[in-house]
Parts: sequence; structure tokens; C-alpha cells
Amino acid sequence: MSERSASSTPSWFRDADYEFAAVQIERLRPESPWRKARERLSQRASVRWSLRFLVFLALLSFLAPLLPLPSPAAITVAAEPAPPVAPWSALGDHKFVPEYWDLNPLDRALVSVRTSLFGKWRTGPWLGTDALGRDVLARVVWGSRTSLLVALCAALTSLVVGVTWGALAGLVGGRLDNVLMRIVDVLFAVPTIFIVIFTLSFLDAPKSAVGEASLLSREQVFFLVVGAVSWLSMARVVRGQVLELKRSAFVEAARIAGASTPWILRVHVLPNVLGLVIVNLTLTLPSVILYEAFLSFLGLGVEPPKVSWGLLAAEGAEALNPLESYVWLIAAPALVMALTLFALQTLGDGLRDAFGVEERSER
Repeated sequence: MSERSASSTPSWFRDADYEFAAVQIERLRPESPWRKARERLSQRASVRWSLRFLVFLALLSFLAPLLPLPSPAAITVAAEPAPPVAPWSALGDHKFVPEYWDLNPLDRALVSVRTSLFGKWRTGPWLGTDALGRDVLARVVWGSRTSLLVALCAALTSLVVGVTWGALAGLVGGRLDNVLMRIVDVLFAVPTIFIVIFTLSFLDAPKSAVGEASLLSREQVFFLVVGAVSWLSMARVVRGQVLELKRSAFVEAARIAGASTPWILRVHVLPNVLGLVIVNLTLTLPSVILYEAFLSFLGLGVEPPKVSWGLLAAEGAEALNPLESYVWLIAAPALVMALTLFALQTLGDGLRDAFGVEERSER
């Protein structure tokens, strides 16, 4: 048996030649774009620190009910705005009062765990208090939940609706492409602020007429409207990329082999546009956060006692006057929002360079 196998092996193909050929194949194998992007990102310290800051902010936002912070809605009527103090000079006290708005079951469970762990101990006014005695640090941390949740809602909507819409329009083409993109053009032509005002007025009318609560709160309507218009740019970008992939050889070969459009979309198109989608998504998040802050500043976002960065900025702007300057009321949410936007922009620029989006668009 061993003699037969030895005789069947070609005499000219030696073990050294096999090893050399394997090394050459491994060396000439094209490098994975994900591995190349990861190596490029690891070489940029600014991207690493931006990602760490965003992860820390997301964890801080999610664990806000578990932290020993004062209640963001607890009011001390006799108090005046107090300036920030150093943590070592006023570490905290035992005056925690669990006053919140209507929390979801998970947040209520986290507050219960917080009470069992820390009791009535709470941190001091490290970022000061407002005119109603509410802790600014607690309100900034709780406000980050709304702002980041709006960005997450817009990101998921862009990822699901925008990518599918643009890829389907670009791959199928023809009349379907024309219909889908005309819908996008119509939605682009309508200012989003008009959609928000119209939707809020439409949903508030039955409540005021009948005297009953509406089906959706203003916060839910706000999330719905922002998510409904956040996928439009993504659909256009993905459609343009799919139109280029549509003329590639592997897509044409799949069509000749009888592959269906959903299969081509799932196997060939979406993996090739994923890098572009991630870059566009990261660069879109800052504009969504700014838009939420703008609408909340105008009073079209979340309603008190809930908080967001835009609402905190609006309250801080109202507290500014020529006689007394309570700068910390507007500086704290503005600084955190600016750092978040800077981190997202830095991460987006790093991802764009890592995936070579500009290089591909130039070709």
C-alpha cells in the first residue's frame, strides 16, 4: 500500500517544492479589507481614544440608574443655582430621594439595585446645581441617554431601511429604481422640522379633544420622526455604490447562473458595501445628535421632567442674564456634547481612511 502511494506521487514534485508553492500562495493571497482596516485603525491614537470615550459614555449612560448620583428630577424649591465644587471638598451626603419620571422595568430594577448598594448616599454637586436645586451632573448623565438613544435609533433605521432601500433600487434598476428614488427625493424636499410639528400636532389633537392620553408620547414621536428621515442619505449612498457593483463580473456571473436578486443582494452586494455603510453611519451620527439638541432647544423634543442635552442647553441659556452668570448650567452639557461629536467625527474620519472610501470613489 505504501509502495503504491509512493509510486503514484509525481517524482518531479518534491516536499521542498510543495512548501515553496504554499508559501508563495500565502504571500500572494489578497489581504482581507477588514484586517487591513483594523491595522490602520490600530496605528491612530486619536481613533483609539475616541472609541474608548464613546464606549465609556455609552456604559455611563446605560448604567445611570445604578450610579450613586442624585435624582435628576428631585427639586429643592428654596435652593439657588450653586457653582461646581471639587469632589474632595464635597464628596457627598445621605439625602438621596428616589424621584424619577416613569421609568421602564429595567431602569426601575437598576434603581432598586442602586438603593440596596448605596442606600441614601449620593455624590456632591460636582458640576453645580440649577435654580431648582437639581444636580447638573446627574442631569447630564441622564440626558445622554436620550441623545444617544436618538442616535442609535437613527443608526438602526439607516442600517435596515436605508441599506435595503438603496441596494434594492440600484440592483433591480428600471421602473422600481425610479419609483424608490422619487420617494426619497420627495422626503428630502420636505423639511424635517415641519414633519415633527405636523406629527406632534396631529397626535396631540385627539388628546386635547377627547381628554385622553395619546397612543404615543412626544418622545416616542420624536424618535419615530427622526428615524423615519435618517435613512435617506444612506439610501442614496448605497444606491450609487451598488450601481458600480452591478456592472462587476461576479454579479453578472451570478445572474447568468440563475441566482435570484435577494440572493445576489445578500451574498455579493451587501458585504461589499458594508465598509462604506459603516463609514457613512459614523459620520451621520453627529448630525443626528445635533438635530436632536436643536429640536429639544426649540421645545419640540423631549418634555420635562425628562432631560436631554438640548433641553439642558435651553435651560442653561434661560438662566443667563446680565446680573448673574450661571455659566456651568450651559457649559456642562455643551462640553459633553462637543466631546461626543468630536469623538464621533474622529472615529468616522479614521474609518473612512481605514476602508479607503475616498480612494474607491475616485476610481
